[in-house]
Amino acid sequence: MTSISSGRLLRLTVAAGAVGALSLIEPRRLGPWTRAAYRVGTAAVSGLLVADTTTEEGALLDPTLDGLLGGGVTLGLMDLSEHLDHRIVGGLHRLGVSRPRLLLAGIGAAGAAVLYLVQTPTWTERGGELAPSEDGQATVEMPEQVRALIAALLEPPVDGGDHAGAPALRTQLDSTRIVEVDSGSSDVMLVVERAEHLAVPWNQTWPVTGRFDQGGFCFSLELQIDDGRLGMLSVMVLDEDERADEALEFLDRPGYELPTPQAITLHHESESEEPSGALP
Repeated sequence: MTSISSGRLLRLTVAAGAVGALSLIEPRRLGPWTRAAYRVGTAAVSGLLVADTTTEEGALLDPTLDGLLGGGVTLGLMDLSEHLDHRIVGGLHRLGVSRPRLLLAGIGAAGAAVLYLVQTPTWTERGGELAPSEDGQATVEMPEQVRALIAALLEPPVDGGDHAGAPALRTQLDSTRIVEVDSGSSDVMLVVERAEHLAVPWNQTWPVTGRFDQGGFCFSLELQIDDGRLGMLSVMVLDEDERADEALEFLDRPGYELPTPQAITLHHESESEEPSGALP
């Protein structure tokens, strides 16, 4: 089943309602001003649909410019569109459809919904099989524990505000899978199948880490951002003494497991803080 966020579901509902409502209007019965408003409204809805359902990877120019282009084309073809609308309604009447506009409204609303539900052509999981990523690596569904850990790192600070790029990264979570690797790796490679928005800066280590203790060692969860997308969830060793080698060995042992979101302590970088390992 296609995963869809609550925000996207809301936009789907609004878009389907707008398209359905416009389909109920009979353009031939409108006056000059109301007809002009109808045409502008139809073009605006068309442009917004294109902009909102086009991904960065699938855009001809970019989603916003594609939306403007789509709206302009729709407005320019309104004479032809209204002529076809008249022919279709007349044909449905002749076929015995008592309320052709209601039927067209339902079809239009369903079509708008499909634009939000149909995924950008990517590899997806079917029948429990592993789906390869763009570089040929096999991917699987992201475990809920990993998703919850990443979501915790992306949460806005309690003192208000938000980190640059956080809203874009949060929208990527619903379409993110992980690379299937052999046991013994503490890092989780992430593959974003649909990136509607990209984080800026494109390449960075996320300024929020999650610290936790396990096996008598101190670790830190770090989130890597690659090309504006979620890239990797890494486990770093905080101990900087002779126990660092032991901590790394512990990560390779069968007893190691990712912490729960409740077990980590969030640490936010600040401008006054020196990077770890910085020279005095």
